[in-house]
Amino acid sequence: KFLKQLYLLAFGFVEAIQAIFWVTLLLLVILYVCAIIMVRTCGRLPPEDPHAVFLHENFANIGTSMLTLFVLMSSPNLPKYIEQDDLLWERPMLLIFLVAFIIIGSFGMIALLTGVISESMFEKNQIRAQESRQEQDELIRKLGVKADEIHAMLELTEDGDATKEDIAAFAMPLVARLYEEAMVDFTEHNLEQLVEVMDHGGDGLINAEEFKSCVITYASGVK
Repeated sequence: KFLKQLYLLAFGFVEAIQAIFWVTLLLLVILYVCAIIMVRTCGRLPPEDPHAVFLHENFANIGTSMLTLFVLMSSPNLPKYIEQDDLLWERPMLLIFLVAFIIIGSFGMIALLTGVISESMFEKNQIRAQESRQEQDELIRKLGVKADEIHAMLELTEDGDATKEDIAAFAMPLVARLYEEAMVDFTEHNLEQLVEVMDHGGDGLINAEEFKSCVITYASGVK
């Protein structure tokens, strides 16, 4: 169980790294496109514009613009732009762009990253659950075949029944070995109770179907 929990943690970490990589790639594309827009609209203002120096410092070229937008995304700071006299009020489209960029870039990316990791984990868990069911079905099939073989090895009556004593003395040690190989948890007391359950009619006789059904049912987790 400890190794299973460790595997789930390691698996989640790998999935997170993959999600971060793709989200980062998407982020770079968004930053690049937005940087081009900012350079073309705000980075090349005429010198007489009262906000030309400030905008030129932040959006002079694509590299500077990408860095400015990344800083704005990682730590939104609109007061910096509000302090520039009437910069945002004279340029309402810039205000709309910055607000939308912060919402999409800062909050949207976190939501996207969380969603990608969660979806990936959900899909992987579904696959693992399906594989687990297939493994369980295969285990049940093998146990059924082995149970029939064990019952057939016993001394049977004309009706094909084995005595409860023979089941307890000869069959259950073999069943215990099967459970150990299949990593099914059990105790000696569990096996003794299982023999009692096999004797549905209370006549001390157990047929092949009763024997197999109880062996499989216990292995399936119904105790």
